Amino acid sequence: MIPNFISKSIRSIGLVFIILFAIYSIFTSLFVQHIHPDSIGFNFLNYINSFENRFYDYRLRNNIDKTPKSKDVSLLKIDDYSLNKIGTWPIPRSIHATMINKLKEYGAKVIAMDILYPEKAPVCGNDSPDSGLVKAFQDFQNEDGRRIFLAYSTGTSEQDSLDTFPDEMLNDTVDVFSAPNVNIRPRTLGRYTFPNELFVKSNVGLGSIGTKEDSDGVFRNYLLVLNIDTVYFGSLGFNAWEAFNKKKHQVKILEDATGELVVNNSRLEINDGGETKIRYTGGLEKFDSISLIDLISAKKNDPKMIQAFKDKIVFIGSTADGAHDLRSSPIDPKMPGVLSHMNMVNMLLTDYFFKPVNKSIQFSLIILALGLIIFFIGQHFANALLDLVLIHLILAASYAVDHYYFFPQGYEIKLFSCFFCFITCYTWNTFFKFSEASKEKKQIKGTFARYVAPTIVDEMLKDPDKLHVGGFKRDITCLFSDVRDFTSISEGLTATELAQSLNMYMGRMTDIVFETKGTLDKYIGDAIVAFWGAPLEIGNHAQHAVEGAIRMIELLPTINEEFKKLGRPEFNVGVGLNSGECNVGNMGSERIFSYTALGDNMNLGARLEGLCKYYGTQILISEYTLARLDQSKIKIRPIDKVIVKGKTTPVAIFEVMHGWHPMTKNPVLLEYYTSAWNLFQNRNFEAALNIFDEILKSFEDKATIRVKDLCQKYILEPDLARDDFDVTKMTEK
Repeated sequence: MIPNFISKSIRSIGLVFIILFAIYSIFTSLFVQHIHPDSIGFNFLNYINSFENRFYDYRLRNNIDKTPKSKDVSLLKIDDYSLNKIGTWPIPRSIHATMINKLKEYGAKVIAMDILYPEKAPVCGNDSPDSGLVKAFQDFQNEDGRRIFLAYSTGTSEQDSLDTFPDEMLNDTVDVFSAPNVNIRPRTLGRYTFPNELFVKSNVGLGSIGTKEDSDGVFRNYLLVLNIDTVYFGSLGFNAWEAFNKKKHQVKILEDATGELVVNNSRLEINDGGETKIRYTGGLEKFDSISLIDLISAKKNDPKMIQAFKDKIVFIGSTADGAHDLRSSPIDPKMPGVLSHMNMVNMLLTDYFFKPVNKSIQFSLIILALGLIIFFIGQHFANALLDLVLIHLILAASYAVDHYYFFPQGYEIKLFSCFFCFITCYTWNTFFKFSEASKEKKQIKGTFARYVAPTIVDEMLKDPDKLHVGGFKRDITCLFSDVRDFTSISEGLTATELAQSLNMYMGRMTDIVFETKGTLDKYIGDAIVAFWGAPLEIGNHAQHAVEGAIRMIELLPTINEEFKKLGRPEFNVGVGLNSGECNVGNMGSERIFSYTALGDNMNLGARLEGLCKYYGTQILISEYTLARLDQSKIKIRPIDKVIVKGKTTPVAIFEVMHGWHPMTKNPVLLEYYTSAWNLFQNRNFEAALNIFDEILKSFEDKATIRVKDLCQKYILEPDLARDDFDVTKMTEK
């Protein structure tokens, strides 16, 4: 068994480790969000953060209905319905030109095309379809302030990257302020996805779509700005947003190579790879969207088209299953990729940014600390139900505070780390409490299995607090039994025979104590000390104790019969019982103690056992025990009022009739005795004497003889019958 101090040390160390791990997990979110995943050599940080992200995704999906629909961003979707109507793939460039012209007609302000044009269209005759599309681009941009942006992706290796960027890209660079020689991670242009030369020279804008998924395959970040040869360019969404606002925004590169974009006093954090986390507002349901075929088929001045596109940023992208541009996102495992750009632009337009990560971490630590404080305060009450209720309240309160305040405000509270800490601390603490409870139960079993019945031990296991050194006041009934003339018996037996006889007798008697829900106090040589009513309440303890005493005496003839067969002396036993308040508990030292009962009422019980021999009885009880009995179930007769040695107050004592007592076998004798006793109490000594004489003709009864002698004494000397004539004062124990 592990010593207590080692167990407590392991418990404390475990709790400290769990809390430190939770704090570490919260802080790793800061590093992962500020550092591009490719920059992290040890993927453990990403592994930890993935759990936080998944939990954040779950909360995001639960809050997505609360976000408003975008007013300035709409989608022209190339969906399955349009592809089925058009009937060819890829879609002819002439249709692309038509959709640009239609968007111009319906008042679109900025067009962002999430479509790659790396190849030239096949030429049939002298006219290239690309020429018509270029003309559509130029016509659209000839209008004041209107812009079109084409997409390109970043390179993944030297083989698929362009050597340098074309000069035309310099028309849409990002305004960057940085310290000398500090830049975000450099990138390259994808050779096989970059728009063909004809489109690049048509004065269209260009924007990157090179977003990379997180380690768990979910797209949460967005490549906002990219560094190509220390020149900074914007993404498709960033450039469309700036063109829509007709305003350049400065990106500040910090000394740790991370960045920030300030928009209307709100700060958008950018990691060292030029990425920022998208605060999704929703899917298709949050944006006006029109199918390509519906746009092409629409009539001039169609109000539905005007409402969807006029003065808006219009993204053109695929939503068709067959186009393979579906991505796993926090809000949808199969979300069209174009919606990432649209959510990013809507985020920039509405300042719907996340709060700075360090603020989120600060509040995460506060929630963690408050939850742990409440949890550890609850631990002091050592109540399993309270612990369970508290841990659920802590989890519910943390979630509610995040759901109703922090999440809507844009804080990324690290709830997974907090919940992990709360639940693990609770589990760890519960495990050790269970271990300690098991150890206490074993201690209780080891201590009390020798004293009380197994059923009482099982009940005590439900309340281990009762096992402590020191006593408590309890109303009990104590029993003292002793074998008469045991010294003479022992002299006639060998040591082995004596041990066998005594073990047989005490074993049977102890079984009766346990069967009547009693507690064995101790063995004193041939004497048995027991009590009822402790350590557990058992109802009418006096009734249980007296029934136990009766069963002991009634079993005695059977035991003596066995002794007779073995050629050993018979046992004659006297039993004394008393009820009252005693000090009950483990008495001794912290290392060695015994469960026992102490007090005057225990002493009186011992005196009554000694008086059995004097009165010729086998079971004597005090008036205090009698007062607690259901007398309809037990036959008794009054014996005397006695002042035991060391006391000054008389106590009425009574004999309990067992099954083979002469007055039990002949109830008339008990009636005679009771009648004569009442006459004696009323000082009618002559009448009482006559009845006592009749009783003695049936059997020799020492108690009857004693009262008869008193009657004769008071008849001869009436002056001796004073107020205390019926009280016997003992000078010996």
